[in-house]
Amino acid sequence: VHGIVAAHGGAIDVETAPGKGSTFHLYFPAQAQGTTSVQATLPQAAPPSLHGGQDTADAHVLYVDDDEVMLMMVERLLQRAGWRCTCCPSAQEALRVVQRAPQAIDVVVTDYNMPSMSGLDLAEALARLRADLPVVISSGYIADELRSGAERLGVRHLLQKQNTAEELVRLVRGILSQ
Repeated sequence: VHGIVAAHGGAIDVETAPGKGSTFHLYFPAQAQGTTSVQATLPQAAPPSLHGGQDTADAHVLYVDDDEVMLMMVERLLQRAGWRCTCCPSAQEALRVVQRAPQAIDVVVTDYNMPSMSGLDLAEALARLRADLPVVISSGYIADELRSGAERLGVRHLLQKQNTAEELVRLVRGILSQ
């Protein structure tokens, strides 16, 4: 949360009292009038482009995140772009999906920070199942440890999680067109 708020120029304030609980205040800069919101700028269905002799409408993206809101948002985003999308709330479930049909998935986009198995752990396990499967890791904070681990494992891209709505479709389209 801190990485997302900070990336948008915001701040977090916490009020806490024993026995009374905690209140978190998230502050974001006001949006200037006349500008469009992120919601209004979500990419619409993309024109087909070539992907191995097929258009990208045949592409199947696997999205992995333990955050239910992100799962719903990204699923809609990818479907608007014209792709089939399978969303998994855990790395273990994503592995089961790929194990059942390794060639059915064209791109995997995974959160980095998840319980029991990180995005890097998932990328490593996926490479054992299918070495050529493109993986993108999304994180609110991309540290040197994540960069070096991703490079070592052949992860295609790192995505700032707070930029998902603006960059994911373009990023996946670029991977599919390679």
